[in-house]
Amino acid sequence: MLKIKLITNGPLRIKGPFVYIDEQKVSRDIKGDPLTLCRCGRTKMAPFCDESHKFFSFNTQDQLKREYVVSNEQPNLDDGTTVVTGIENGPLHISGPTFLVDESHVSWEGNNVKLCRCGCSQIKPFCDGAHKRIF
Repeated sequence: MLKIKLITNGPLRIKGPFVYIDEQKVSRDIKGDPLTLCRCGRTKMAPFCDESHKFFSFNTQDQLKREYVVSNEQPNLDDGTTVVTGIENGPLHISGPTFLVDESHVSWEGNNVKLCRCGCSQIKPFCDGAHKRIF
């Protein structure tokens, strides 16, 4: 299961085996080394966090207790591997067993989720389509 820690007013810390497919459709097998991915939308090292969130008032106010459903599912690989796809100018689309937890230990668990990377969603950490208004 992919485990994602939501850092308050900061990035996503992702741990667990998964396949990462970037915006250019290049696939990388991540064996479990933790990655820190940007969610403020200002990194110059996308998809990785470069701590840009520290230089402006990025506020997450994560809402893990809310009901969240992704309408267009993305199948995981045949072997059950979790797939994390970076959508160009959009969210991270995660397909496969995923566990999100914030620093207050509030959690969300599911198999299909889109996480905001533009920093503008009103339902962080989830994507609400705000990137469509910016890009």
